[in-house]
Amino acid sequence: MSNPKRPIEDESSESPEEEGEESVDEEMGEEEELGENDREIQVEFAGQTPCADDFHGIKSLLHQLFLKAHINLSSLTELIIEQNYIGSILQQCVDDDNQDSDEEDSPDEEVFGITTVINLTYHKDLECIKELRKFLIEKTHKKLESLLNDTSNHVGLLLNERFINIPPQVAVPLLENLSKEIDEAKKAGKPFNFTHFILISKLHESTRKDSEAKKKKSKGAHNTLWVNAEEEPISEVGEMVGEYSVRSESDSAVSGSWGEDDEEFDPKRRVILLPANQLNGLLTKIKEFLQ
Repeated sequence: MSNPKRPIEDESSESPEEEGEESVDEEMGEEEELGENDREIQVEFAGQTPCADDFHGIKSLLHQLFLKAHINLSSLTELIIEQNYIGSILQQCVDDDNQDSDEEDSPDEEVFGITTVINLTYHKDLECIKELRKFLIEKTHKKLESLLNDTSNHVGLLLNERFINIPPQVAVPLLENLSKEIDEAKKAGKPFNFTHFILISKLHESTRKDSEAKKKKSKGAHNTLWVNAEEEPISEVGEMVGEYSVRSESDSAVSGSWGEDDEEFDPKRRVILLPANQLNGLLTKIKEFLQ
């Protein structure tokens, strides 16, 4: 059985009295160039509650973030599904008229994104979280060790993963929804009263060290390409506690293939630490940045 739609608010909605009654889907347009023709493809997405059928899709998204890290991604995926009252997966909307009446025979819907948070303090005794905490401490050269080992802190790993060709605007309603769910979980006495968030951002940095690269940098040119554009303003507010290259772990689809005269970019991960009380302010900053 397919999982139910999760409400995703859209600011363009003109009927506030209907809020909470209907799911508002996030509609995105993508442009694809096929031969000499440009085509605009309208794709409609909806945030939905993670369920067991989404296991492989979620695990695949986690893999594109962690690559060859020694972390049990299967267990981490199971934890995300288990706490399904927090977070959303992103799936393409399908017209009811096109759905097979026999749902058991229809293929699993593809997972295009995952937005959620995992409590690294509350779940510290789970093996996959032990591996994740060790990984973060190593990649930040122990900068996060005291924070993670202090049980008075509740540290959440903010996961914001999706397919690379999906526009960043889709992240806004998903993050807004996550913020509301965290508030609701806190009121219900569940372990989501965070003091800090950790975000692992994917980016590419120029490897050029010549005078031309320095000249571009002095003129304010961007030498960093963010895979998820909405994470750039987050990095400006948060503290960078670590950065590491994943060139040796990435294939050409992730790291890019470059011509002899092209400017090469090194695929990296940047670990950002955020005070949890800044989440709502960050949402406003992200909206302004994307506009």
